[in-house]
Amino acid sequence: MVALRIRTDNDYVVNLKHHHTQCELNFHLMMGLVPNCRESALWQFHLDDAAATAVVIHRIDEAPFTTTLEITQVSQFSVLSPPKIQVRLYHDVEMAEVVAWDNHRHWQPVYSYPNKRMYQRDEKLALNRFLGEWLVYCRKLGLSSEGFVNPLP
Repeated sequence: MVALRIRTDNDYVVNLKHHHTQCELNFHLMMGLVPNCRESALWQFHLDDAAATAVVIHRIDEAPFTTTLEITQVSQFSVLSPPKIQVRLYHDVEMAEVVAWDNHRHWQPVYSYPNKRMYQRDEKLALNRFLGEWLVYCRKLGLSSEGFVNPLP
């Protein structure tokens, strides 16, 4: 007779290898958008030909081994406040991760589900995956006065 095991919230284990891989990918994608992040403090580009949607990147903090950027996507047609993502670049290990999203920060590695804020079980990894997908989108479609923003092949 085979006993069935019921899965519990405590069974979820963070895959650190996937998380680090995503953060390394995010770093290289971000450096393609803002290669001179140590010299400049502001970048802006558009995501469409009509210039209706823009991405603004501000450098908000710099330390010997890290740089923190705030990324905002602004649309002329949106009535909602634009989302703001803070990303910390770790130059010594070539990693970048989301450290704040609007008013949310300091995520736990694992959440039970459901939870008070309705975070996903792997909220921290999910946010970094989103950042990676969004950076690919920006690299493919980003337009500046010089042309495409360091496009991906």
